[in-house]
Amino acid sequence: MRLRRGKTTQQIERILVATDRSETAELAVAFASDMAERYEAELLLLRVLLSDDGVLAEAARELAEHARDLAGERGRSSVVVADDPAEAIIEAVRREQADVVVVGSVGMSGRKEFLLRNVPNRISHNVPCTVVIVQTHGAE
Repeated sequence: MRLRRGKTTQQIERILVATDRSETAELAVAFASDMAERYEAELLLLRVLLSDDGVLAEAARELAEHARDLAGERGRSSVVVADDPAEAIIEAVRREQADVVVVGSVGMSGRKEFLLRNVPNRISHNVPCTVVIVQTHGAE
């Protein structure tokens, strides 16, 4: 089984995990971190901010530190500002050529979910790689 076209073996070299740094999202981060360690893969933490509000630099610094704590030299991070979290994640997966993307099952609810639609579902239908949706319901 190949995880990405063009690869001849079942290699997982780059795992991207989206996080908003909530408790539930950290369950997905822990899953991705364990997977990256098992496969000796690069771990990329991605955080999407809906607006900067002057926190972008601090969020980037904090996430970079978290990535290093989790994966050492194999850990990287990226913080982006975007109106549509799913599109930002999809774009990052393509740009980074991730082999696996990990997201949590708990997303926005109510009006925001209606406007942005279900993020894990949109990602799973629009990325060219394996998607792992970590069950985070009930962890709130």
